[in-house]
Amino acid sequence: QERLLTSRKHHSEQYRHHTLCGEYVASKSEVILADYLYLLHIPYQYEQPLLLGRSTYYPDFTIRHPETGEYFYWEHFGLMDTPGYSKNAFQKLNIYCQHNIIPTINLITTYETKEHPLISQNIENLIQEYFVL
Repeated sequence: QERLLTSRKHHSEQYRHHTLCGEYVASKSEVILADYLYLLHIPYQYEQPLLLGRSTYYPDFTIRHPETGEYFYWEHFGLMDTPGYSKNAFQKLNIYCQHNIIPTINLITTYETKEHPLISQNIENLIQEYFVL
């Protein structure tokens, strides 16, 4: 199986959740996302640096379409019921848009709150929509 390898190794306390392919991610929801991508043979990188203007960002997932080679970014916003977090999330979305990384075009986004957790079926549907021809 072809994969894009992650250049950063995460072993800090923040990255304590282990995926099927042996990398560490920051949340249980990111484990689910990574595992779906891995099991469906979708090449990805976790938190790879992305230079936008003069700043470097770390999208949760950088994904290369297995057929077209086109790059997509996937951001999971997991604490949307936290005011400071949601404000930062929308600022990040604005920066992406300023650099032609547009939701539903080449930016996939998922969201959750305590009352509305991430649903595996939604992840599977998004992967099918974007990456399965």
